Amino acid sequence: MSDSLQFVLQQSVEDVLEKMFFIRSLDDALEEPGLPEGDVKAHLTFDGEPSGFLTLRVTREAARSISADFLGAEEGDLNEQQVGEVVCELANMICGSVLSRFESAVTFRLAQPELGEGDEHAEPASGTAGLRALHCVEIGGGNLTVAIHTEPLALRHGAAGAGAA
Repeated sequence: MSDSLQFVLQQSVEDVLEKMFFIRSLDDALEEPGLPEGDVKAHLTFDGEPSGFLTLRVTREAARSISADFLGAEEGDLNEQQVGEVVCELANMICGSVLSRFESAVTFRLAQPELGEGDEHAEPASGTAGLRALHCVEIGGGNLTVAIHTEPLALRHGAAGAGAA
């Protein structure tokens, strides 16, 4: 199932970048790159079957380039708030695309994406693995990394719901 989530994440990232931002990644999936200080991060949680969260990190140069393409503006004309809003919208679009492909018959509730500074969302809060998928691509001006984590159903419904003996 994790391989399936990985494939869906990859397809969703590529489709959203191409259809909504008019960007094609320069490379197939990259190893997770270290992002320099000052990269832009967005995080959002979702509730449904399964629940979880998505974290998107993008280098500042790539964030400005993506924002300019999306807004039809010159990079130099954009302020930090506009760049942040576009990065949050990109996270929202990718998350919605992944969830609608992965569990098309389920209704999900997505929280509003938030900009973040640290990697506080790198692992699920419960300390359990759940399903995790990571996709990194090179785009004009830098790198984009998207991680999605889902929470196991047993955590949400308790041990009795998991069929424990």
